[in-house]
Amino acid sequence: MRWPWSLMVPMALSTALAGQQSFPTTCLPFTENIEVQHPIDRTCGLTGRGTGGSALQNQVKNNFCAGTNYQTITQQDLLSKQAKVAALPGYAQWDGESMPSSRSDFTALGEGTAVQFVGYILEAHYADLTSGESVNCYVPNDDASNDIHIALAPELGTKNECQSNTAEMIPHYRPTSWTVSNLEKIGHTTLVRVSGQLMYDADHKICGEAGFSPHDNPSRLSAWEIHPVYAFDVCMRQTNGTCSQWQPFSDWVTTAHTSRGKSASN
Repeated sequence: MRWPWSLMVPMALSTALAGQQSFPTTCLPFTENIEVQHPIDRTCGLTGRGTGGSALQNQVKNNFCAGTNYQTITQQDLLSKQAKVAALPGYAQWDGESMPSSRSDFTALGEGTAVQFVGYILEAHYADLTSGESVNCYVPNDDASNDIHIALAPELGTKNECQSNTAEMIPHYRPTSWTVSNLEKIGHTTLVRVSGQLMYDADHKICGEAGFSPHDNPSRLSAWEIHPVYAFDVCMRQTNGTCSQWQPFSDWVTTAHTSRGKSASN
């Protein structure tokens, strides 16, 4: 049967849009309504372009609904949880092509809870710009459509990324001021407080494991991440590795030229 041209065009558009999903605005956690809608929010949903275990993990990566009752988490906590994951059946075989078909083991260890980590920025960059990621529908070469990967160190002076922990600012409704260039302005000696959801990244190997490659895997101590980041604060007054005054990152960006001198150095 030959369809009239007047019907074929709407059908083609409908078919093209069928694969697109908008990102839900439920539970957007950003304070003071600083979230901004980006093109990816209209075309890439919770599961991105993942299937099977990848789709399950993508949905967790995009979860903004863990709440804001943050529990403090330390590097030792993350190491302890990593050891428990490493003891799970099939752990050695997990990779980007073969991820767990259930998240129940991770949930039992704390995935989906709201956590808060205090440390120093070791490095930050837009992730996977060359090809994009499944979770972000494989949009390449676009900062606004990809995660900001942040390597966090618990101790001042840490140089080795294999001693770091990971946080990810996802692109969905990401505030305008949350950029790599602004994160770099904070430097490596100012404490930051990162709040968000705890999740386990089964897609990658960690430093020291068989199959680890710095070209294919982020260098870090544990595959437990704060992902997505819900809130990011910069220390305004710090002494001997502790902070007595925090400022939201978006506010810090607008006042950095006058406030950076107020922090006491360690």
